[in-house]
Amino acid sequence: TFALFFSFTQVVKQPTRITQSAANTLDLVLSSRSDFISDITYLPGLSDHALLSFHVNLSIPLAPKMSKTFRNYKKANFEAINNELSAFLDIFLEDFNFRSVQANWNLHLAKVHELTNKYIPTYTVRHNRNAPWYNLHIKRLSNKKKRLFKSAKRSFNNDRWIPYKQAADEYVSAVKKAKEEFQQQTLPLMLTTDTKKFWRVINPKDDNKIILIDDTDNVIPSNLCASTLNECFIRNFSESADPSLPFVHSYDYAVMFPILIEPAGVEHLLRSLKPSSAPGCDLVNPKFLKSTSVYSSIILTKIFQQSLDNGFLPAEWKVGKVIPLHKSGNKTSALNYRPISLTSIPCKILEHILFSNLANFLESNSFFIFAQHGFRKTYSCETRLVSFMHKMNIILDHSSSADCIFLDFSKAFDKVCHKLLFYKLRQLNLDHKLLTWLEFFLINRSQSVSANNLTSEPRSVHSGVPQGSVLGPLLFLIYINDLASTVSSHIHLFADDCVLFREITCDNDIICLQSDLNAISVWCEAWRMELNINKCKRMHVSRKLCQLPKYCLNNIPLDPVFSYKYLGIHISHDLTWTAHTTYVINNANRMLGYLRRNFARASSSLKLLLYTTLIRSKLEYAASVWDPSQEYLINSLEMVQNNSVRFILSNYNRTASLSSMKSSLSLPSLASRRKAFRLSLFHKLFYHSHLHDELILPPQYISPRFDHANKVGIPSARTNAFFQSFLPRTSDEWNRLPASIATIEDSHHFKSALANIV
Repeated sequence: TFALFFSFTQVVKQPTRITQSAANTLDLVLSSRSDFISDITYLPGLSDHALLSFHVNLSIPLAPKMSKTFRNYKKANFEAINNELSAFLDIFLEDFNFRSVQANWNLHLAKVHELTNKYIPTYTVRHNRNAPWYNLHIKRLSNKKKRLFKSAKRSFNNDRWIPYKQAADEYVSAVKKAKEEFQQQTLPLMLTTDTKKFWRVINPKDDNKIILIDDTDNVIPSNLCASTLNECFIRNFSESADPSLPFVHSYDYAVMFPILIEPAGVEHLLRSLKPSSAPGCDLVNPKFLKSTSVYSSIILTKIFQQSLDNGFLPAEWKVGKVIPLHKSGNKTSALNYRPISLTSIPCKILEHILFSNLANFLESNSFFIFAQHGFRKTYSCETRLVSFMHKMNIILDHSSSADCIFLDFSKAFDKVCHKLLFYKLRQLNLDHKLLTWLEFFLINRSQSVSANNLTSEPRSVHSGVPQGSVLGPLLFLIYINDLASTVSSHIHLFADDCVLFREITCDNDIICLQSDLNAISVWCEAWRMELNINKCKRMHVSRKLCQLPKYCLNNIPLDPVFSYKYLGIHISHDLTWTAHTTYVINNANRMLGYLRRNFARASSSLKLLLYTTLIRSKLEYAASVWDPSQEYLINSLEMVQNNSVRFILSNYNRTASLSSMKSSLSLPSLASRRKAFRLSLFHKLFYHSHLHDELILPPQYISPRFDHANKVGIPSARTNAFFQSFLPRTSDEWNRLPASIATIEDSHHFKSALANIV
């Protein structure tokens, strides 16, 4: 049955165990391709089993030599490029108003490509599958060692093993020397000359080749992976041709002022471009725009204003080059990849301008709900987590409990219905030119996927806001903004990350929370959004043992959990940080093990950089929120730094002073750094108008002799667990700060002053 299930054939045809009384076939050679296996030779064995000898005839293809061609912008002649752009500017502006947006863009794009080909040389990089320290000398020694090994094995002469062992020793010595030279000389030099290459060596990614398996467990050919992924991504989009329009609140805002685009503003954006940003399908490189900002800003300003005034975008601005990014789970499933769209850099610059004007208009009219902290200036994951955890801690401090429903929207950005989004945008009294431009920006888009060095055919996109664009997140916030108005319980949002919660004091609270879940389900149906019920979870927050309430979504019971990873933090049902601290420590220790195995011979300065970048950063993500107060957790976290310090200095002597070693490296304790993070976050809350009113209490009394002017009230705590949570604990530490520091409004100056006392 086993052989039939896998389509195996038994190749052994003769008995392999022969005794005086019987002859049986006990040895198996199974294959799905018996034509690859030579005839089996049956030889006398050492026991009563025959010895089977056969060959597998397979031709192993050599891996193709991979190479890529790049532009060498370091050797570009930008003086000549700018001179030609200056001359081109007069020609471009002469009949500008008589040409369409597309014609003007085509003229500019052709000039950019002409100058790029003329003045920016190319170079070819061949992909090296060997270790970065592996050189030609080591390769020759390796080949020599292999030749001598084969010769010694064939000769049956012990004297032939002597030159092999000498060659093997020479090879090992050369490898050791090459590793030392690479880690002590090449890597530090690489850090100063090519930081991008440096970090590729330090933290290499997995092989970029994508291998997919279809529903029948067959491997999809490599050349079809791009089209398979594109088909999978396209299925995420909804094609609701004519949805009914639900009721939506209309706003009596004053009409938004028209947007005027100035060359100075465009030039500033061009100068601030990240050179490493990937270009879109128009191949306009940010390095080119950055180095020609004076003339490019004038040309692009004219095109941007014409595009906005006419409500029209060049075709290249509406095409996305999608890079599939693995999220989690099985890498062979196309469902476990997220589409990241690379769009035109010039279009993104215009999006930045429109984003700034639109966001300022909405913020000035207090459009966004207080519950939304995603993609908003002065808000962050930390502010969202602090607000959520503070409310949870208050409930537990009152010996009460709460039920939390963590909701997971399925492909939220891709599901946004264009017609319904336009319907909401029209209620905001936006400038009519901006509204027309936004509608044209979203409709009739297309995308193609790049995978395994191949690009799929473009496919039309019928819904959603483009991921990877500048305006996409803001448009999504507008679309989801009225979700909170449908519920009576607390709701916290960070973009599409949503948690619904309510204090449970009686059965009626459970009924209300279930009613809110039903209301959210109705909202999703009306606005064409979907919830991934399998990933939606319920958690009962309490320190008491009790029967857990049950909640349903679309009549499907939600799974209970005792810990949930929310915005990168593991939140436990009793609000302790043991589980999250353990997770962080294990993650950091894995990275430390990787560095020990691969960079033991590196210099101390390089090891220190690797520690602060790759290990300490893992230990300190959102640490201001979860900074533990228990001594054993503090010591466990510090142990990771202690082990890292020994690695940095290559000092594993048990009697060596760790405090002295950390002092020599200017490494403060992790606990003191977390305290500084908490005070810095508190400073942000204090000078944030809305968050200050929501979270910070006024002081009962300010002593002119002992207190500074920015003293705050400390929340009263019945339990030590609440007092050691972020707000009570940090409020007390804030009040103890010197007045000269607590009154500093600028966050950068505050952090600098804080570093001298924490």
